[in-house]
Amino acid sequence: MQRSGVGRNIILALFLYTLIYSCKPAETVSEMRLKPMSPGRLIRNIEENAFNYSSFHVKRINIQMDDGKSKNSFRATMQAIKDQQILLTVSKFNIPLGRLSLTPDSILFVNYMERTFMTDGYSALSDLLNFDLDFYAVQAILSGNIFSFFEDEDELKSYNSYVSDGLYMIQSETMRKIRKIDEKGKMQKADRIIRRNDEESLMVNTFFFDPKLFVMRKMVLVDKTWSRNLSLQFNEYQKVDHKYYPGSILLTLDNGGETMRLELSMSGFSTEHSELLPVRLPDKYQRVYIN
Repeated sequence: MQRSGVGRNIILALFLYTLIYSCKPAETVSEMRLKPMSPGRLIRNIEENAFNYSSFHVKRINIQMDDGKSKNSFRATMQAIKDQQILLTVSKFNIPLGRLSLTPDSILFVNYMERTFMTDGYSALSDLLNFDLDFYAVQAILSGNIFSFFEDEDELKSYNSYVSDGLYMIQSETMRKIRKIDEKGKMQKADRIIRRNDEESLMVNTFFFDPKLFVMRKMVLVDKTWSRNLSLQFNEYQKVDHKYYPGSILLTLDNGGETMRLELSMSGFSTEHSELLPVRLPDKYQRVYIN
């Protein structure tokens, strides 16, 4: 079984990008005294401002990645068709490095530099990130829809609303059962899930929203039991089709003391329909594995 260090870094950076690029902050508003708002009313305002799309295109993405061991920079473009596919093309110094395709069933990354490809289900990438992910969760996050984080939207009824540093905040500290994953051929993962099946993981999810447009400014997901957290901050907003997108995003992933930082600068947004070209596997490319 062969592994690819460069390919692993690229696919991780690109997937983290797809996870966060379209959570939408709002325009800067002047400092003001915010009145407390009930959780129900705040959640309704958030839902009303959730972005929905059929096609989406980001023409220019600059990615700076630091995993504590090395620093890398890439350029990329992104296309997405709702419920079908998310496609990223990555390059460096105008040299194509590879393409990443996410569909509801699988992940495919073709590495042109190393003449390799990776293909797998979402459980392998979830293991790599130590967060449960699937295509629809990623797609929902692309639309700034926090409801995708919950198997049952009624879970939000347990959240409390606060005012913090000029933003509205909702937060809940709850116990969630670790999901069973039944995927053929994933014996190591299945064994771990079985061992942890009766355990509970203490999760603290905190979401910060702009008081003017009720779109996301910051997201913090903390797993206290396993000492890992994911934090995202959004800046330099742009308006597209009456909605707001961040021109830059800072992501910090802390996984048991190992920290990864990802900085994104983006421009050239479009919601015009476009066809996605299929990702083809050139002859003689060798398969490698995510982890």
